[in-house]
Amino acid sequence: MELAKKLLDEGKPSEALERLKELLPNSTEEWRVHELIGACFHDLCDAEGAAQAYFNAARTDKYLRSQRAHFSNYLFALHYLPQLSAQILINELAVYNSLYRDAEIFPPTKTSANKISVAYLSPNFCDSSAARFYEALLTDYDREKFSVTAWSLSKEEDNFTKKIRRNVASYFEIAEISFEEAACKIRESGADFLIDLGGHTEGGATLQIAAYRPARIQICGIGYFDSTGLDATDYFVGDEFLTAHDEIFTEKILRLENAFAFRPNEKMIREKNSRRPFPHKNFTFGSLNNFMKLSDDYLTAVKKILDALPDTKIIFRDTTPLRSRQNALIERLKNFEIKNFEVRRGENNFFNDYAEIDLILDTFPYPGGMMTALALYMGVPVLNLCGKLPHTRTGADILKISGVDELIVYDVEEYIKKAVGLATNRAKLAALTEKIFADKLTDTKTFVEDFYKRLEAI
Repeated sequence: MELAKKLLDEGKPSEALERLKELLPNSTEEWRVHELIGACFHDLCDAEGAAQAYFNAARTDKYLRSQRAHFSNYLFALHYLPQLSAQILINELAVYNSLYRDAEIFPPTKTSANKISVAYLSPNFCDSSAARFYEALLTDYDREKFSVTAWSLSKEEDNFTKKIRRNVASYFEIAEISFEEAACKIRESGADFLIDLGGHTEGGATLQIAAYRPARIQICGIGYFDSTGLDATDYFVGDEFLTAHDEIFTEKILRLENAFAFRPNEKMIREKNSRRPFPHKNFTFGSLNNFMKLSDDYLTAVKKILDALPDTKIIFRDTTPLRSRQNALIERLKNFEIKNFEVRRGENNFFNDYAEIDLILDTFPYPGGMMTALALYMGVPVLNLCGKLPHTRTGADILKISGVDELIVYDVEEYIKKAVGLATNRAKLAALTEKIFADKLTDTKTFVEDFYKRLEAI
């Protein structure tokens, strides 16, 4: 197993995977092997393989805490798969909730005497895609009515962390204590609300704390995009469009006017202000999402679009710098017989991509969230294929908030037709680009007021 870990660390996931498969029949720690297999599939951009590996890890693990973590990883990976249906998700969420059937629940806490106490719980409070949507909630709240605390499961800090520290009543780092002890501390703080920003990300660690019910009312969303399935979560943050099909939710919907408001960081603001139009001779499409989101159905549609427009090309940019993922995608594109492409690894200079791209082809069934918001903020239109499950509607919801509903389609044929049409009618595309209402998307003031007004009402 150590050799497999070494190969994985060296960026050789294929070799590591072969070694791990040899270990499986006789391993005394089968779940650890499956966990590493999941990591290999991640580094090879194989979402289906990763989902199966994490499920196998949960199935074979003897320890409940890590079993829950594996199952969270499995639930997260399921969202990449086109075959995921509402019923499958409902069933799997129920299985996850059953892992807490014997969990201890703390007795209810008393309400705060003066201000409403709101505790935000996150895997970390470093700058990230999720942070661009929740930052304002921790910095711009009404301090006369609310007392806000931040609870981090990581010691990692950056400038964003420092900003959060300056703006909350108290900041707690709970990386080295048990989930139960962390829940006790949140309960002792007198939290009226616990806002879980993690959900099933990072192995669902925040959910394992929320399961003790340390706060009177518990809410998930903003940092996570779907139902948790956990009985201890009372509400999910949505809006009329994002959570229109709410049959999968075990939570009540905390329905805001808009479920998203995007706050760019300083670098994004600088890049937008310094951006210059790129002189495109030939039309260029872009796909700037995590390569795990590039489903076979999506790549089939991309091929049809490029085949209809032989003078165009597409730029793929990953969210990680792993060369193994870059190589894996190049092989997939060759197998799909897709031509005229560039495959780029994740780098800090990805802002240059926006100057080169005329239209972003959003991935499906799992679209971009921050990617969509940032592209619109930078003035680049995004074509989105909207589904019914919440995670398939995030990109479309962001487009609706930005006032460009015309860039939302509802079936693959319409997606292909719209992409070809916009590429051959630059005047229409320019008109849509001019219509992007970024001010509404970045209206964090209204978002914060709406969110806290709903908490106050509850």
